[in-house]
Order: sequence, then structure tokens, then C-alpha cells
Amino acid sequence: MSLEERYQGEIEAACEFVAIAALAAAEAGAPPAWALGLGLKLADAREMDMSAAAAHWRRLRAAPDPGLLPAMSDAPAPVRALLALAIEAEENGDDLRERLRIYLANSFERREFSLRRRIETVPVYMIIVLVLFFMPAILLMLIGPSFLALLRALYAA
Repeated sequence: MSLEERYQGEIEAACEFVAIAALAAAEAGAPPAWALGLGLKLADAREMDMSAAAAHWRRLRAAPDPGLLPAMSDAPAPVRALLALAIEAEENGDDLRERLRIYLANSFERREFSLRRRIETVPVYMIIVLVLFFMPAILLMLIGPSFLALLRALYAA
């Protein structure tokens, strides 16, 4: 299991935190690049996993042509998606706020879907516990007295 797979939930939560902070900064009137930079700084202070994303964002901001930079192959998928979203919004002149809202809506839907998938497995485990532990005890309490009465009747005769 790779480091990215192990900390996938934490990385996604950190990216959501960055997006929320950047959205709040953009709503307050900050330029898009500053808004995302501020979000990354806040997340870097809160989550150590985001330091690589913040460093990559600084390289993108300083580069004359961001297309010439090496790909973010070392960055986790949520970080790549968030930075690609910001780069596309800045290149196309789109509103970063709308893109961040869509990103957050999709992120929350993914999180809700994974939570529902995990919740759906709980009844299966509950049935296993019920069958292994409670059913033998219930059967012993229900059938035990009649079985003892049957044994007494057979040995008494």
C-alpha cells in the first residue's frame, strides 16, 4: 500500500480545506492566484501533506511558461486536480469561485458516496456477529429445557 493510498482521505480533506479557504478569499475580493496561494498557506500550516502542493504552486506562479514545468507526477491525485483547476481557470480567464464551488460539490459527493458504501457493509458484519454469538445462546435457552425434558423422559423409562 503506497503512502498516497494510506492517506487518501486526509489528502482529500486537506484539498477541500484549501478549496474552501481559496473560495473564501476569492469571495472577499482577492485575485484568483492569491486566493489559492492563501488557501495553500493555511492548509500547509494545518496539514503537513500540503507543503509539496504549496511549493509546486509557487513554482507555477514564478515560471514564465507553466507548461514547461515537469508534470506533478509525485503529487497525489486530489492535489493535481486542484492545481490543474486553478491553472485552467487562470489560463482561460474563468471565475475561480465557480470552479471551486463545483470542485467542492464533487468532492463532497465523492465523500458521501464512499461513506454510504462503507455504511452498507455494516449490516453484513452485524449479521455475522448475531449468528456467531447470539443465535447459539438463544437456541440454548429455547431448546435447552425441552432437550433436558426429553433426556429425562428417555432415561426414566
